[in-house]
Formats: sequence, structure tokens, C-alpha cells
Amino acid sequence: MHTLHPANLLQPPFESQQTLPPLKKKIPINTFSTNPKSQISHLCSISSVSCSERTLLLNDWPQLVKISIGSGDLKLGQAVHAFLLKSGSQNDTFEANNLINLYAKFNRLDVAQKLFDGMLVRSAITWTSLIKGYLDDGDYESVLGIACDMYRSEEKFNEHTCSVILEACSLLEDRIFGEQIHAFAIKSGFENNVFVGTSLISMYFHSGCFREAEIVFQGLAYKDVRCVNFMILEYNKAGESEMAFHVFVHLLSSDFEPNDYTFTNVISVCYENLGVEEGKQLHGLAVKFGVVREISVGNAIVTMYGKHGMSEEAERMFDAISERNLISWTALISGYVRSGHGGKAINGFLEFLDLGICCDSSCLATVIDGCSECSNLELGLQLHGFAIKHGYLSDVRLGTALVDIYAKGGDLKSARMLLDGFSCKYTAAFNAILSGFMEKIADDEEDVMFLFSQQRLAGMEPDPVTFSRLLSLSASQACLVRGRSLHAYSIKTGYAADVIVGNALITMYAKCGSIDGAFQIFKGISDRDIVSWNAMLSAYALHGLGKGALLLFEEMKREGFAPDDISILGVLQACIYSGLSEGGICLFNEIEQIYGLRPILEHFACMVDLLGRAGRLSEAMNLINSSPFSESPLLWRTLVSVSKLMANSKFSILASKRLLDLEPKDAGSFILVSNMYAGQGMLDEAAKVRTTMNDLRLSKEAGCSWIEIDSKLHHFVASGKDHPESEEIYAKLDLLNDEMKLKYEDRTHLHLVLEPI
Repeated sequence: MHTLHPANLLQPPFESQQTLPPLKKKIPINTFSTNPKSQISHLCSISSVSCSERTLLLNDWPQLVKISIGSGDLKLGQAVHAFLLKSGSQNDTFEANNLINLYAKFNRLDVAQKLFDGMLVRSAITWTSLIKGYLDDGDYESVLGIACDMYRSEEKFNEHTCSVILEACSLLEDRIFGEQIHAFAIKSGFENNVFVGTSLISMYFHSGCFREAEIVFQGLAYKDVRCVNFMILEYNKAGESEMAFHVFVHLLSSDFEPNDYTFTNVISVCYENLGVEEGKQLHGLAVKFGVVREISVGNAIVTMYGKHGMSEEAERMFDAISERNLISWTALISGYVRSGHGGKAINGFLEFLDLGICCDSSCLATVIDGCSECSNLELGLQLHGFAIKHGYLSDVRLGTALVDIYAKGGDLKSARMLLDGFSCKYTAAFNAILSGFMEKIADDEEDVMFLFSQQRLAGMEPDPVTFSRLLSLSASQACLVRGRSLHAYSIKTGYAADVIVGNALITMYAKCGSIDGAFQIFKGISDRDIVSWNAMLSAYALHGLGKGALLLFEEMKREGFAPDDISILGVLQACIYSGLSEGGICLFNEIEQIYGLRPILEHFACMVDLLGRAGRLSEAMNLINSSPFSESPLLWRTLVSVSKLMANSKFSILASKRLLDLEPKDAGSFILVSNMYAGQGMLDEAAKVRTTMNDLRLSKEAGCSWIEIDSKLHHFVASGKDHPESEEIYAKLDLLNDEMKLKYEDRTHLHLVLEPI
């Protein structure tokens, strides 16, 4: 091996060329073993040493280099470098390897490269240390280039060299280079080395070659916990939750004991892709193996329960964590938000602020979501100011949360300003503002479509949620032309095949009057979910196609889908509008017995309506009184309406009195009862109800309707005259009124139509 003369070594790259202070006269023998950190400043002051001290330093300087790296003190390493230069030591390769590793660890690759270039004799350690430095710096191109130079210089790769190079082969285009290293590892007998194997698995996973990664993993004769943990992590990243769980089970069946990192990874699999039952089992195993008190494991369990909406379990796990950090609090607050407990989320946020824990942008975004959940716009405004003060507005998730709370709070102007303030057009932020437009009246529909066009032109790419919300807006306005345009655009972008978009299309076509279009979309969805079936059942109900709904319901069960509350509701509504009372009653009786569901309020309301239309008003009233919702105004309001429809004054009056007892200050109930009396010809009673309503100063917001003609929406408000053609409209209405007077002797219902509300 050739030797390198000291003259070839570079001068140490001190930040300044000041002379170091004088050395103390004596260095204790245990300088490097008792308290290294306390000695660092002392050792950095060396300028001249005695012979005995020089001998000591010549023997122990490698330990000083380790202390320099471990403590993050570059000046100590530079002092060692200077000492080696001054001492004229001839053990050059060993010294240079340590110095290259030192400067690489401190990201001083320019110095490390110069030391490397000045060496006459290099070893595998030399090359690997430099390669590792460029790898840590993220310069993968240099890593691969130096590896090629190492191969051409006929320097042998060792296991560590292969592992380091493989870490740089993370992109698909680098796969060929990684495969070459793989072949070299097999040729050199490294393929069973667990470190090389883990690096190969990482390389194949990162380049999208899952099968090759599995082959390497299965071919390893010896696997350590680190290798198994890595497989679980990579399967989780790839969305292969079942495979990740299988690897964990394999670990348990082997002689390995899972550590805290294992449980942190595998529990995250459960809250991302698997069910809560698997999560509970993992919680128990974490207790069994004694890692549940590790903060990373505790945080993962809190997050798992929170994402499954189990806020109480998350809270208990949170209370069991002895040393909570910001991640712990964020996980708990996020769980509260997901469970709909916005108030608890806010209280948790205020509590950890009182403890002096600093809040980051991610936690703040979660708290703002909590404010949105409980409609606390006032606190949201304060948190907006807090975000500005701490410079968090550049965080996309936080900005999206602010757009969401302003939009849902009805302040679309502020939401729009925030949206326009983003340097890039983020789809999530636009989707957030759409939720606000969905709460507004129809007049804003045209604005949101114009905004959508602006965002697209600015580079925003819509996603399935975007199409779903825009289609919902079109459905609520019965804008078939606009809905078809969105359908065409979803086909162009490739999202029409997405089940979320497909479900929204079913509802849009149904609400716009095209049941055939809704059914075509339904049949075209290849991977239907329960929402797809429910959307089609609701479409049949909306169009009064009871038999079609019942047939589809049976088909859904044959396909293996278990009906839920919405499925039952859709079929019951279809039976109401089609007069299929027996089919509806039979289904209602099967809700608990066959489907294991508890009837909800809306189910009882459908049954009251169904029985009433069948002329079985007595049974309808008995059903209300025996139900768990006997005090619900909805049921009594339904009975009033159906009794009025059946012209049964007895039940109409009984139900009306009960309704007004339950809702003595609801304008809608008073108007319904007044109209009932007028419909029965009891105009004096109707007048009394109206007088009582006026005395209580109750008023009902005027009803609004609309119609689309030639791609333009026309809006109408009861008794309103704002439409530009209102004179012609009212003239036509007068003509219709005159025709009705000629055809009908009973003027009672005519009186109801003309009376302004």
C-alpha cells in the first residue's frame, strides 16, 4: 500500500485563522472516557503540547473525532485535523478516512472531496465514506458517479458500500443500476447479508417493483427486526395493508420480538386501511410486549382510535401517556374533530396552550377544522390572526382549513380572498370553498361556476371531490345542461369512472328529471358501493317508481350488499309515492328482525305517511304514540299533512293541536295548521291560527322556486315581483285563475293558492 506524505493533506479549513489559545499543562489520562462534552472546549484550545501529551493524542485522536461528530462540534474535529498535520503522522489512509467521514457528517463535502482527491491510496472505506456523504446530502447523481469511478478503479465493494449505493437508487430510472448492484451482491455472496437485503428491498419498493422486493425479503436466510419493520412500513406506504399485517404476523411467529417502531408502523396500517378490531388487538399486543408506554406507540394508538371515530377510547389512551408531546395533543384533537366534537377539540387546544406547549401549523389547522365543525367562526377569526402572527399562512393545509371555516360560516368573500391569495391553485382549497357555496341560495351557483373556470385556467386540476360537489350544486338547482357539461368534463379528465363521481352523477340526473340517465350511470359503475345503490333507490323514490325500487332493493341484497338506514328510507319513500303500502309495511317490520337495524325517526315518518295515504290514520297515530319519537314534531307534522290530504278533519285537528303544543313558536307549523283548517272549510279557525301567529310575531321565510330555460335559471319568490317579466307572469296567472273558477265550484283550495304567505 502506498503511503501519503503529510504535504499532500490540505490545510484545515478553519472559519477564521485565529491562533488557538495556549494549552493547559496537563491532560488527565481519562480525558476521553469520563465526561467528553466537558473536555471539548478544553481540547479545542490546544496549540502546543508536551511529548507525553503528543503521544496520548496520537493514540486517542480517533475517539476525539467521534466526540466531535456525536456532539456536533466541528471546531473540535478541525483542531484534530490541525494536530495531525502538525504531527506529520504517516498513517495516512486511516487518518484521511476518518477526516473524510468527519467532514461528510458535517456536510462539508467540498473539504471531504479535496481530501479524497489528494489521497494516493484509497480503501473501500474511503470511497464508502465519501459516497455516504453525498447520499446524506441528497446528491444521488454524484453517488452513482463516484460508485462508477470506484468500480473502474478496481476497488472492491463491501457490504456497506452496496447498502449505501442502493439507497441512492430510489427512482425508477435508477433501477438498472440497482439491479447491477444486486447482481454484484449475489456474485460476492452478500445477498444474505441483512443490511444489503434491507437496502435491496428499499430500492425495489421505491422504484415500484414490489414483487422483486418480496422475493428478496423471502430469500433472506436471516432477518432482523429492522428489516421486518421496513417491510411493514413500505407495504403501508404502498397501500398494501393486508401484506403489512401478514409480515407482522410472520414476525410474531418467528423468534423476533417486535419493538416500539414495529408497533408504531403496524398500528398506522390499521387506521389507514384496516379495521378497528385489528387496531384493538394491536393495542393489546403493545401492552403485552411492554411498549404501550412508548410515546410513539401511544400517539399511534390515539390516532388509530380517533380516525375510527372512537373519541372516548382515544381519550383513555391519551390519559395513559405519561409524557405527552404536541403530536399526542394533535392526535387527540383530530379524533375529537372526526367524531363531531368540535367543542372538545377547542377545549383541548386551549388546555395544551396553558401548559406552554407550542402549536405548529398542522395542529392549528386541526383546531380550525374543529371550529368549523361547531360553527365557531369567532374563534376561527382569532386563530386566523394567530396564524398570521406566527407565519403559518404559507401552510397549504392550514390555508385550506381557513377557507373552509369562512365558507361554511357564510363569509364567502373572505374565503374567496384567501383562495385568491394562494400562490398555487390547490384543489383542496377550492373544494373547501365549494362546501360554502352548497350552503348558499341558488343565486350563487353562477358565481361558483365562473370561479371554477377561473381556477382551471390558473392551473387547478379538479379531483373527484370537485366534480362531486359541483354536480351536487347542479342537482340542487335542477340544472341539467350544466350537469351534462360537468359529466362530459369528468369523462375528459378520466374521473367519470370514479365511484364518487358516478354516485353524484346518479343523483344529479335523477334530480334533474332524467331517471334513464341516472340508471345508465348506475349500470356503468363497475365497482358500486352502498352509496351507489342508495343513490339509485332514492332516484326511483323521487320519480315515484316504487316497483323499480323494490326490485333494485332485492338485487342489491343478491349482490351481497347489506342495506343501511338510507337504503330502507329510499325504499319506504318509493312505496309512499307509488301507493305500495303493503310492501312498505312489510319492509318496516323487517328492519330489526331481518336487517338488524334500529328504525330511525325518518323511517317512522315514512310509515305515518304510508299508513295515512292507505286510509289507516288510526294505525298511524298509534304508531307515533308507541314509537321512541312520540314527542317529535316531524311525526305529528306528517300526520297533519296526510290527514289534510285524506280530508279527515278528526285526525287533522287532533294532530294539529299536538303539533302546536310541541312547537308553539314555529311559523311553519302554524301555517300548516292554518292551511289545514282552510282546506276543511273552517276559515274562522284558520283566521284564529293566523292571528295567534301574528300576535307571537312569527314569520316564515318566503319559499323560493326556479326553472331553467335555455341554460338560464329563473328564480321566483312567493308574492315576489322582482323578475323582469313579472307583469306578464301575473297576467298569465290571472288567466289560469279565471279558468279554474269556471271549472271548479269548490273555491276553497283556490283560496289557498291565492292567499300570500
